[in-house]
Amino acid sequence: MNMAKPFNPILGETFQAKVGNSLCYSEQTSHHPPVNNYYIDNPKFKMWGHIAVEANMGANEMIMTIKGGFTILFNDGTKYKYKFPKPMINGVMIGGRYINYKECLTVEDEVIIKKKLIKINIK
Repeated sequence: MNMAKPFNPILGETFQAKVGNSLCYSEQTSHHPPVNNYYIDNPKFKMWGHIAVEANMGANEMIMTIKGGFTILFNDGTKYKYKFPKPMINGVMIGGRYINYKECLTVEDEVIIKKKLIKINIK
């Protein structure tokens, strides 16, 4: 993977890479708001989804809303769908910087219709 140029795509620009055994594809499909669609093909699984990030800045914090999510389909037919939590970065201007999440990571098994909520706060 070439890290000389950061992936800051214009509309329709694509990015392809091979990471280990995984083939990764990404495309910017919207500019306002920025939306990135991706697909990962691995011999053991396939993963796809999209991400759209909105950020709101406070006095010393930034709260992001990550719309979208991703789906993983394993070769045995197991399928999980993930929804991202809302991260909050504290200490943006002063103080110690840390990340907390205002919501839980949602993991849904679409085969047996089961949902799990995972809390992932550091502090």
